[in-house]
Amino acid sequence: MIAIILGFFILTCSASKRDVVSLYGSLDTLRTDLGACSNYPDVVDGYRNAMHNFTIETYKRVAPRGTYQFVVSPHSLWMTVAAIAEGANHETQQQLFQLLLLPNDACIRQKYYQLAASRFSYSSDAIVVSNRALVIDHGVTPNPAWHNFVTKNSLIEVVSAPIRHNPVAAASSIRQAVYANYVPLNLQGNSVLIDTMDYNGLWNTAFADAVVQRAPFHSISGQRIGTVDMMTVKRRCKIGYVPSISAKILELPIGTNSQYSMVIALVVGNSDVRPVIREFKSSIVTDVLTSLRDSYVPIDIALPQFTLNSEVDVKVILEDLGITSLWTDPDATRYISTPPALPSSYVQRATLTLNKHGVNPPLVPGLRSSGYPKTPEESFWNEFIADRPFMFGLFDTETYTCLMSNMYSQPTYPDFI
Repeated sequence: MIAIILGFFILTCSASKRDVVSLYGSLDTLRTDLGACSNYPDVVDGYRNAMHNFTIETYKRVAPRGTYQFVVSPHSLWMTVAAIAEGANHETQQQLFQLLLLPNDACIRQKYYQLAASRFSYSSDAIVVSNRALVIDHGVTPNPAWHNFVTKNSLIEVVSAPIRHNPVAAASSIRQAVYANYVPLNLQGNSVLIDTMDYNGLWNTAFADAVVQRAPFHSISGQRIGTVDMMTVKRRCKIGYVPSISAKILELPIGTNSQYSMVIALVVGNSDVRPVIREFKSSIVTDVLTSLRDSYVPIDIALPQFTLNSEVDVKVILEDLGITSLWTDPDATRYISTPPALPSSYVQRATLTLNKHGVNPPLVPGLRSSGYPKTPEESFWNEFIADRPFMFGLFDTETYTCLMSNMYSQPTYPDFI
């Protein structure tokens, strides 16, 4: 994981060796001076609503662009687009503010940015790291006021590369920095947006110490399509059910202090999840979270062990959301730089790893509560076996906003017929 983080700074390091790039700003520390804004009321509810809405808008558009197996960080995308919005002309800025549900009040926006920038972690039990950069061509100069604002609020870095003079070197450095190999990089403009997000953490309670077992994995229709390395544990946890998507919900805490959690939605029966995703509303995140309650007894949990990596062409996603002026209209980004930055590519690479390791050993299953089971619904919760496609998200448990939204549908070892 350290190598991944250092890789993002290849762009910077190569400046001293080959004069490929130079650094204009750094997000090493959170530098937010709210000044007169410090007396503003709590804005967590507004921030959470904005993040939930953007999470669903991006999820609905990323999911069908492939095999419904992906990982994307709406949180990191939100921060990058917010940085661009701060340097856009009024018309474009209002369009982006509406997409991100950002208020016109600069003080409240800074509060949002402070919350967003403080969701990350690099500790022994949870690594949640995001890196974001605007790569500009040599000769493009950032607007000092804009650059100071986005740096102070930890939204984005600005680096330069010889996009026009040496596009081969520029493309190579960008790909090394984000570890992206498959999304085409268009270097026809004078800038590129790049974005990475990585997660690897320890569950609060480990899965069983026994050898991970190979187990069958099924399609939505119930047909076996391959096998996975299945992790198992029996424990109490938070569970729920959301009728609108016919899904069981499971929440598993992550880290020593449960700073994060994984919330998993498993569709019951043979329901096709694809039309369900198309009809998602932003309220579905709240529906999922409010459905959760403590289980009456320890339940059998089985999840595949895997590493999921995705490279998303974010420019296509934003264009589908109606954002088109950023790429070709110099007036739209005139407050970002001179000449105005016109990104010709926007790529996000995200990686998430799930394995059996945890901070605490598996618990000895406790006794059933008196009178259990009480209802058929409670009987329904004897197990949570993720042996078919499921949706899941990494949440920060202070604000309950989604840092990474994901879907798993393709087994590690597919059957070949």
